[in-house]
Amino acid sequence: MVIQWYPGHMAKAKREILESLKLVDVIVVLADARAPQSTINPELEFPKEKKTITVLTKEDLADPDCTRQWVQAFRDRGIHALALNVLQANAIGSLVRAIREMGGRSQKNRRVLVVGIPNVGKSSLINRLADRGSAKVGAKPGVTRGRQWIKSRGLQFLDTPGVLWPRFADQEQALRLALLGSVKDELYEWEPTAEYLLHYVRHRYPGTITERYQIDEGASDLLTAIGERRGCLQSGGTVDREKAAFLIINEFRRGQWGRVSLEWPPKKEEASSGSEAGTDAS
Repeated sequence: MVIQWYPGHMAKAKREILESLKLVDVIVVLADARAPQSTINPELEFPKEKKTITVLTKEDLADPDCTRQWVQAFRDRGIHALALNVLQANAIGSLVRAIREMGGRSQKNRRVLVVGIPNVGKSSLINRLADRGSAKVGAKPGVTRGRQWIKSRGLQFLDTPGVLWPRFADQEQALRLALLGSVKDELYEWEPTAEYLLHYVRHRYPGTITERYQIDEGASDLLTAIGERRGCLQSGGTVDREKAAFLIINEFRRGQWGRVSLEWPPKKEEASSGSEAGTDAS
């Protein structure tokens, strides 16, 4: 299975984002706290003179210890970073203060570009900032198709479509993006994606699968065991593995497994040697 998604509208959106840079003062880059490195578009590079904040969204679904390590890892690289849950009003206030204070002094009427890949919460964030449902919001990737300016709290926010890149670094990164809903569900197979998740969680978060599904994590075929437990059966009593995989992935996305991160920052010695983040799944 090879996962890839780069429709024509994303190439157009990328050009529009780069053209918008001259119009804004601050750039807010959104990434999913459960896999920060994998959910940042490596092809969107911004001028050094533009003030940039990296925001780890959906932090309420991520492992808090992992998120703290990621925030510190970004700051060690000289990147202003914070994690938030857009449903919390005080978190939004923290972001607004950070934007106004970029450059060492409070400033209003700043123009802020909000960028991120599909389904990291750009439109939800804008709506919370504006205290109204101004931007289109959806659980599926690709909902926002055009640029939208929204004025709020003395600031102007430019919401942009989610943009991926033509080729993922590797298929493990692609699987993370699929699990987080950043790739259309029709473009990958449910079974191997769910099996990847089960293998990862069994090693990184032992006990989680047993607690959720009341099965033995040592089972040789966890997908089938969960399907039997949850009644995902076909005629004749055999397990419908695709249905079980669909159930597993959607329960993970809704946070029903608890706070689970799919990607951890590299150790400092690994980072200094140029190793990629998120390779430690043990």
